[in-house]
Amino acid sequence: MKKKISALLISLVLLTPSLAFSKSATFEKEIEKKIKCPAKFLQNPPLYFYCIYRDYHNHRYDDGIKKAEKALKEIEPLLKKNPKGIVPNAQQKNARLRDPHVYKVASDLHMLLGMLYYKKSMNLDDSSEDKIYKPFIDRLQKKGFDFVQINELMALYSMKRLFPDQMDKKKIKRYNELLKKMGVTEKELDELMAKAQKAAEEQDRKRLEYLKRAFTELQKAVQIDPDNALAYYQLGNLYSGALSESAPEASEAAEEAYYKAAVLLKKEGDISGYKEVVRRLELINPSSKYLKLLKKKGKGNA
Repeated sequence: MKKKISALLISLVLLTPSLAFSKSATFEKEIEKKIKCPAKFLQNPPLYFYCIYRDYHNHRYDDGIKKAEKALKEIEPLLKKNPKGIVPNAQQKNARLRDPHVYKVASDLHMLLGMLYYKKSMNLDDSSEDKIYKPFIDRLQKKGFDFVQINELMALYSMKRLFPDQMDKKKIKRYNELLKKMGVTEKELDELMAKAQKAAEEQDRKRLEYLKRAFTELQKAVQIDPDNALAYYQLGNLYSGALSESAPEASEAAEEAYYKAAVLLKKEGDISGYKEVVRRLELINPSSKYLKLLKKKGKGNA
């Protein structure tokens, strides 16, 4: 499937045959030396595409998002004017787009933008809560208290707030002793927890916003090109991964997306990609109706 992902995005050959057999680290360094990303997408679409994918691969999601959005602005007039037209400069030396038709390229750009937003949502900086707790912990450590004692205090505080019925006399006594020894008030702990909760809620809000954007972009990708197998595959990943916990109905949507990807991959002759998608389907639901449909199609083609 990884080979399919690379092939669907771009076919790019920049090295001489002798370099192709060197170690992967050397290979990557040589590529970086040779590549200078174009300022505009239509100047060199294959190379620009590669630069977006490189940002994705290197976890530079903000850079990749900016590039993808800029490319979509350039291709939008072409999409409105002639969707089945050919993208200018679709082939540059040894680099070429997998399919130069405008609607195919636009679909891949929306797909890649969706992938970038999805990865960004999954890799947000979670240090905001830690920053809130750090001054409090540092203060107590300077007084001579270690992590074990601080954690004990916080555990007892949480138990009192969340499960007060579990606070017996022994635990209450120990909790009050720790508060007194450390010079901490319960009001201070309340304020600390309120700040941490607010930070966590803000983080969840950001994550949900990026997930919504990812979903929107992947939907656009399959709307523009209903035959974009990889876009359906990525949509299935989004449904089965990020959304399945908060929305139970997302599981069935994931199955349907994987099913569409499998059908298209088999049609294209990508058997390894087809098998990978079927495996995903089996993992999320071994008794999926879509697995039965695929088996039925397989028998029909036999």
